[in-house]
Amino acid sequence: MRRMTKIMTVVLLAGALTVTATPVAALAATATVVQPATVRTDIVSIANSELGIGENPPGSNCTKYGPCEAWCALFATWVWRQAGISIPQYDFTGDIYTWGQGKGRAHSTNTGMQPGDIVLYGTGPQNTDTSLHTGIVVAVGTGTITTVEGNSDNQVEKHGPFDPTHAHAAGRPGNIYGWVSAS
Repeated sequence: MRRMTKIMTVVLLAGALTVTATPVAALAATATVVQPATVRTDIVSIANSELGIGENPPGSNCTKYGPCEAWCALFATWVWRQAGISIPQYDFTGDIYTWGQGKGRAHSTNTGMQPGDIVLYGTGPQNTDTSLHTGIVVAVGTGTITTVEGNSDNQVEKHGPFDPTHAHAAGRPGNIYGWVSAS
C-alpha cells in the first residue's frame, strides 16, 4: 500500500481560517523559488528608493541604517537584508569582503560586477586605512558601473556611470579592490 504525503496549508482570508491538505508532488510543481535575478532587482530597487536619505541631524552620522557612526557599510548590508540576503549588520567595509570570502562570493578584481553586488574601495579589507568605502552596483554599462552609496556627502547618493578600473580618478574615495556578489 502506497501512502501519499500531504502538507497542511493554512490560509487566513478576511478573518476566516481555511485548512487544506495538498499532496507534496502538487506543492513542488507549484512552488515559487526566488531567483538571483529577482534578488538583484530587489537590491537595486531598494537602494534607489533610499536616494537622498541623510543623517539626522546633518553631520551626525545618525541614520536609520544603524548606530551613529560611519555608515556606508551599514547602508549596504541593510539593503541586502531588506532584499532577503542573510548578511550581518556590518559597520566596517572590510568585514563585508571577509563575509563574502567565507561564502565564496568575494572577488579581488575591479571588473565583473553585476547590479546588486557590493563594491569595496581602497587597497584591501585589512583595516580602516585600507578599506575605505563601499557602494551597491545599480547599473552596469559597457565598461562602466553606477553605484548607490550611503554616507556619501552625509546622504545616500548615486555615482556614475564610471569606469570601475579607474574609480578613484572618477571621484570615488579610492580604487575598487574587490566586490561581493549578491548571489
